[in-house]
Amino acid sequence: MNMDKQALISAFQDMEDFAILKKIDCPPIYLLGGSACIVEGYLDRVTRDIDIIDLHYSANVGRLFRILGEVDYLDIYLTTLAEGYSQRAIRVREIKHIEVYALSVEDIIVTKIGRYSGKDKEDIKELLKKANKETINVLIEDVKKRENISHILKAYFLENVKKFRRDFCV
Repeated sequence: MNMDKQALISAFQDMEDFAILKKIDCPPIYLLGGSACIVEGYLDRVTRDIDIIDLHYSANVGRLFRILGEVDYLDIYLTTLAEGYSQRAIRVREIKHIEVYALSVEDIIVTKIGRYSGKDKEDIKELLKKANKETINVLIEDVKKRENISHILKAYFLENVKKFRRDFCV
């Protein structure tokens, strides 16, 4: 099912209601990809899935995630994400009792450089209008320094950074 901003917010509110009803404590949730772009208004589009950073949630919390539909859990080891993302993330205001955050626009751009598909390039073009290029460069350097990342992914990232800089003059 394709979800726009209202559908995503509604799904998280249902999750929140269930958590309250069942007295389930949920650790913070960090959105990235299309779902983060949509809930924070970085991009005006729809998404089929919800991408979250895998913080090794308990089985009890997993019950909550089923309410959201298709969820992709992205492991930090396999994601081009700079350290300190949680401090840069933005709290989703519409969700009150569960801490749901969207990654900063700069963090999202850096994660998209990791794959750098045609769709990612289109998104980056739009996201750059709302981003701080200096911050993007700092985050790129931080990812380059990471040791807890797949070596293959890091190699792709380094190649894609060159393409990104060429394509967008960043």
